[in-house]
Amino acid sequence: MPWVKVSLIVAQNRLGSIEETLFRYDAQSLTVSSVGNETFLEHTLHELPKWSHVRVEALFSLHDDISKVIERVQTAGTESLDISFVRDDEWKQTNTVRLEPKDFGGLWVVPRRSRALDLTNVIRLDPGLAFGTGEHPTTSMCLYWLAKHPPKNKNVLDFGTGSGILSIAAKILGARTVDAIDIDVLARETTRDNARYNDVEFLVAETIPPGRTYDLILANVLLNTIVEFAPILTTCLSSGGTILLTGLLPNQIDRVQSAYPTIEFEEIVEQEEWHLMIGNRMPTIN
Repeated sequence: MPWVKVSLIVAQNRLGSIEETLFRYDAQSLTVSSVGNETFLEHTLHELPKWSHVRVEALFSLHDDISKVIERVQTAGTESLDISFVRDDEWKQTNTVRLEPKDFGGLWVVPRRSRALDLTNVIRLDPGLAFGTGEHPTTSMCLYWLAKHPPKNKNVLDFGTGSGILSIAAKILGARTVDAIDIDVLARETTRDNARYNDVEFLVAETIPPGRTYDLILANVLLNTIVEFAPILTTCLSSGGTILLTGLLPNQIDRVQSAYPTIEFEEIVEQEEWHLMIGNRMPTIN
């Protein structure tokens, strides 16, 4: 199927806000590269590069309202903007994510074809067009936390699953059940494929199944989604359960805390400009 590709050039210090804007308007994949002759960096989600200016290419569905995307990124501060159409096979050929084996505190993420026979707790990943390789700080922080706090025998919700990386990690680390939720069909397809390859089973769905409760909720999304779904996520979290909220910038912490009054946030982890909020639902007093 054809896609709309939005290409723009931004100053490095504006990358975080541009990235957030593109995510908010349902970008299906991002590629970041240097404007000059500096080394190319290509991730579905990326670590913050040290270039003065970067070229960002975002992929959108034909059904998305690109005019709103253009308006917002121009407001956020772009220096160049171009719109084009690409076929699915063209995008996959030119935007294949290059993964290197990486250790997240005893939890490994490696390319599918990597020789890692002597490692334990290994996730073999092919991101496809969905977000989530472990490279981005928000995913990285969640993986390190999971490795340190294995969800053994717990019921886990992965809200905004992307490539399924956190769901696979939870199952490998002993979760009883995992529900991987994403509104994007490409993300769900990629998650199912990655789960099969890693020989783990869990539910992949568009919405949270009615009546489910979870001991652990992982929400690696963005501020607006985190706030919008606060009542639902809080209701789904069992008494005393733990919730991880990430995809947050420094000035968004207070708003999240206000949206989750029954959650006692015990820790905020920071990596680059991104934050992970870790909290527990206060026990219900009858």
